[in-house]
Amino acid sequence: MVMNYTEMAKASDYFNPVYFTRFFNDKLKLKKGGGLDGLTPSTFWKHYTKELDDIASRCLNGTYKFSAYKEKLILKGKDKFPRVLSVPSMRDRMILGVLNQYLQETFPEAVNTQVPNQYVKDIGDFLALHSSEKIYFFKTDIQGFYDSIDLNTLYKKIEPSVEVSVLQLIKTAINTITVSNGSSSLSSYQKPRLNGIPQGLSISNILAGISMLDFDESIESYCDGNTLYKRYVDDILILSTNPIDYRFVDEFKCELIIKGVSLRLSPDKTHYGIVGEKRFEYIGYSFTSALCISIRQKNTQSFLNRISRLISRYRSQKENPFMRPRFIFEDKAFDDYYIALINLKLSGFKSLKHLYGWLPYFQAMTDIRLLYELDTVVHKKFLKGLEIEKKIKHLPKVYWDIKKHAGKNMLTDFDALTETGDIKAYLISKGLIDSTFQYSEDEIRTRYFVHLEHLKKDAHVTVGTTS
Repeated sequence: MVMNYTEMAKASDYFNPVYFTRFFNDKLKLKKGGGLDGLTPSTFWKHYTKELDDIASRCLNGTYKFSAYKEKLILKGKDKFPRVLSVPSMRDRMILGVLNQYLQETFPEAVNTQVPNQYVKDIGDFLALHSSEKIYFFKTDIQGFYDSIDLNTLYKKIEPSVEVSVLQLIKTAINTITVSNGSSSLSSYQKPRLNGIPQGLSISNILAGISMLDFDESIESYCDGNTLYKRYVDDILILSTNPIDYRFVDEFKCELIIKGVSLRLSPDKTHYGIVGEKRFEYIGYSFTSALCISIRQKNTQSFLNRISRLISRYRSQKENPFMRPRFIFEDKAFDDYYIALINLKLSGFKSLKHLYGWLPYFQAMTDIRLLYELDTVVHKKFLKGLEIEKKIKHLPKVYWDIKKHAGKNMLTDFDALTETGDIKAYLISKGLIDSTFQYSEDEIRTRYFVHLEHLKKDAHVTVGTTS
């Protein structure tokens, strides 16, 4: 559906059985459950398909109520509080997903369409352009970003552009409680939040983006050819040929207040200095000079650890066939299985014209020396003595293929798998189906797309934290 951004999007165009059905088939059908309801997508659809008219009516008249979200904790490291994610039920995931699409159409300026490596390319271009000058940097992030967003300010920004029912739906979603598994019997009563957006909801990012629109506009108005401003969620970077010192930092903090962004900067992540004299990090990258863009040590070490564990698993299963993946019996099939798996981890893959994986994420780096060092560790240490070593890809070659040919020659291209027979052969090679069993075409394609979703999530984990 193409909407006219100059007109208010009609909530009824989104919250109706036809749109719900389309959204479910496109976005939810192959997903997993995870909410307190314990429903899978298929079970949810079987139970709720007859209630879509009623659900739509409640969304449009402001009476829809969300079930309690399930708490999911993401560990952030030693001596750090875990990140709390809110996992909605399947019914609520559908409503929140549709609401997210409505908000993206209504506030296109708040949608971040740039991938991280494009951010870094822009930074690299700025540094190269001014490499003969003294370049100052200011790097910070917003402390407890999602938890600290002022909701009254956010609602005032949203209200003029949406229908009353949509604003009520947003407020209800934000104020729904998050409980640990098994605690759904807790009272649903909760005082309305004054601050904070639950993390993990499909609307979290767009709401956060809306909350920062005025601030972004204000900062960008100060930027000319001598200054570059970048914000990736809560990670902020400013580069300038004009001096940046403590007075600049104080003025920046004041601007946050003036624009109604009641947020604080993280003291331990706020740094400023001169490029080349002091290293700074941004979204997983490390900048040591105006002409050298590297990768943060934490991310390279995490990557090597994952490759090392994968190869160690190969060695163990090579010695003990009983530990091998299901349906992978023959030695050659086993070797081929791990060759493909290791290469996928090293190089990444392509799906729906998007590149996934560690190197695709860090393709904007220019520190080629680092790639050769990592490649030496993989081939001369991890793979030492193994016959499969000669069939394992080399990181520098993959890097140049991504840079010059968008990964055409070195990355696994899942977009090329279109025929059911080819997809079945692929699943057999991965030990995901039994070659002696007859599967329907729908079963084969469903298992394939579920597998792709798993690979995409794993690729995100492989990149490592970027904050």
